[in-house]
Amino acid sequence: MPFAYYARLTRSQQAVYRKSDALIEIRLENPAALRPRVAALELALNTEERAATERASRELVDGLTDAMGLPNVRVEVLAARPHSHWGELHGLYTRERGRQPRIQLWMRTAKRKRIVAFRTYLRTLLHEVGHHVDYAGLRLAESYHTDGFYKRESSLFHQLVPEAAGRITMPTMEEYAKLPAADRMKRLTRTADELAAAVRGRDDAILSRRPDGKNWAAKEVVCHLRDIEEMFMGRFGLILAMDDPKLAFDPTMPDRWAEERQYLRNDGEHALGAFRKRRDESLALLRTLTPEQWKRAGVHATRGPLTINDFVTLMAWHDDNHLDQLRRALEGKA
Repeated sequence: MPFAYYARLTRSQQAVYRKSDALIEIRLENPAALRPRVAALELALNTEERAATERASRELVDGLTDAMGLPNVRVEVLAARPHSHWGELHGLYTRERGRQPRIQLWMRTAKRKRIVAFRTYLRTLLHEVGHHVDYAGLRLAESYHTDGFYKRESSLFHQLVPEAAGRITMPTMEEYAKLPAADRMKRLTRTADELAAAVRGRDDAILSRRPDGKNWAAKEVVCHLRDIEEMFMGRFGLILAMDDPKLAFDPTMPDRWAEERQYLRNDGEHALGAFRKRRDESLALLRTLTPEQWKRAGVHATRGPLTINDFVTLMAWHDDNHLDQLRRALEGKA
């Protein structure tokens, strides 16, 4: 099923969309040859030096374009991400007639100026390479964010980071949106038990250990899920009580709460218990809603209109991502 914006495209644009959506994989002939460049990029990013990160990013992109038989693309790495009312910009691909295409990447978050987690940075790089593939390799007239586009990006990632191939692949938000509400609700129902299983038997020192000093500890992830659940319930209340309420968005809020509410000093077991209680309340409310109520929406500051159905999709995806983050933190990985 195409994403919602497909209906707004012209017939010729829809034909391009369908061609993009049908291509789900980019197979590299020798991905192992590029893995040293991936490792070099991770080391460069961890130095927090922009010039070194740019060189390593350029070398990896050059290796990818050579492997795929594509023309070269210029790579620029900049400092903190630009941001506005629409959120943060992670990466950008641009092309102009008569000029070499360009990929721009940002290595620090917009508000906190923290170095971006390596996997996030690599995903962003491969995302922008995907646009270059669409235009220069597949010769598409436009580079749309289709389900096929995201699967091509993931296929590159799993070839370059082979350990990721052994992990359970998390559905994207777009894939979750295609699932019946009952399946997404089942995902929300499992989360508290999965959190409990992941932290069972871990002492406070392990739960409070940040993997690299920049990314959250497991306990901070649990506290974030506890507090964000309260925010989700507040938004459901607004949407049910008002027509098209405006929903504020503050990208600094998660890190700010972690500091202001002193997540690392919280009791992990109590935080998990509070999350479970709030999630049960959310599920109880959602189960009482009529089909028409699931369609009620609020206007998000960066995403536009979001229905309660959309929020359930977001919550399922959000749970997956933070469970993965928690497990990596317990392993000492960013």
